[in-house]
Amino acid sequence: MLNGSQARDRVVVAFDALTGGGVSRCALDRGGRLLQWVQGGSGTPVVLEAGAMSPVAGFAAVFKGLVSEHRVIAYDRASYGASDPAPLSLDGQVDDLIAVLEETGPSVVVGHSWGGLLAQFATWTRPDLVTGLVLLDPSHETFWTDAPPEASADRTRPAADDPRTEDVLAFGHDLAADVARSVGADQHLTQLLTDACLSYLETDAQLFTYLDELPMILDHVDDLTARRRQAVWPEIPVVLLTATKGRPPEFTPQVIAVQEQLATECDGRHQVVPDSGHYMHIDRPDLVIACVEEVAG
Repeated sequence: MLNGSQARDRVVVAFDALTGGGVSRCALDRGGRLLQWVQGGSGTPVVLEAGAMSPVAGFAAVFKGLVSEHRVIAYDRASYGASDPAPLSLDGQVDDLIAVLEETGPSVVVGHSWGGLLAQFATWTRPDLVTGLVLLDPSHETFWTDAPPEASADRTRPAADDPRTEDVLAFGHDLAADVARSVGADQHLTQLLTDACLSYLETDAQLFTYLDELPMILDHVDDLTARRRQAVWPEIPVVLLTATKGRPPEFTPQVIAVQEQLATECDGRHQVVPDSGHYMHIDRPDLVIACVEEVAG
């Protein structure tokens, strides 16, 4: 197993090769633990917030497409990738995103799935730090209303002992291959991007975060509902993209209706994307890039 510094370097090396250079690693001290990200380019800052159980390295194609015109920040939540471990909590994840935005300055935030919901919470809390939102198949608390609770991992034992870990690792390998395909990578770049994505699944702390993030979310459904009820939307441009490819047809009308309502609440634009699955930044990076440009003005 590679040590922490080597694992962190692999994301920088892959994104540097992807973009032709100029990618650097940055860190923010959060009371003795580091939040880390890779960034490249200059101009309007764009912060990328990944979904649950997803590496922000999955935004490779979007990062590449935006870096020529924007300062792009691919940010690892606590316990993800290069960022130091921290206890999983809703407040902690929202506060960390806000801390990153305080460091980057007012930014466009691109949030996928759970990251799209975190982006909304950050916007409601600190509207001065968010100049626009692009929400990619964003999560919504109503999707989990009837979901049964999930048990957290037993952290007194190695993550490999959890029966869910095998599925997490298999999905991680599949996603890494999809990320490489999304940029049309040659054999060398494919290996670099695969290594970068898999560097998120090497330590027990990382794996436990993948296993425990959904249970944490399900424990906070009532809190999520209350926060939305109290939310005040600032006057910023918002684009919501809803994927329908691969989604069970019995759930699709509900998801579209929820996102239409969200678009009404924030005075945003909602677009249904039938040729994309849930990982829209992998399936349709061209569309995501265009929406960022639209929001950035």
